[in-house]
Amino acid sequence: MEVSIRKLALITGLSLGLLALPVAYGEGENDGMTVLMNGNFVTADPENIKWVPNKSVPYGMQTVLLYGNPSQPGPYIFRAKMPSGYKLPPHRHPDERTVTVLKGTYWAGVGERYNPMVMKEFQAGAYYITKAGVPHYAWARTEVFIQETGTGPLEKPIEYINPDDDPRSQ
Repeated sequence: MEVSIRKLALITGLSLGLLALPVAYGEGENDGMTVLMNGNFVTADPENIKWVPNKSVPYGMQTVLLYGNPSQPGPYIFRAKMPSGYKLPPHRHPDERTVTVLKGTYWAGVGERYNPMVMKEFQAGAYYITKAGVPHYAWARTEVFIQETGTGPLEKPIEYINPDDDPRSQ
């Protein structure tokens, strides 16, 4: 029953984000992500999105929080964009994540060590799910836009396998 409620909440959140009308928005900072909201509508209008650097990942990735708040209970949705050649080192998340590739060629692999020989290629429109606690890594062959969903509350949304890879400790 719990799985069905989580799926319903996720579908509802995605539907709100996709069906929202292009309206004026307000911004608020939340751990390096920007929230776009106006009243009861959440807008993902690409012309109004303000991408911001995310201090939790290596330099080059920018993000925008579209729905929810990872530090609060419930579903959240964010988008990330990465330049061509961007490499995300092995890491894990405390919650299950659904990743949808919106643009570009994105490669992802599972494991505690970066291994390009076992990575899988994902083109625009593809998606995958990473279970909570599973170590994984990624590479953007081209400029890549992804949309990621999960469920909070999260105390530490990302944990690097090798602490030296964590930009927050540098």
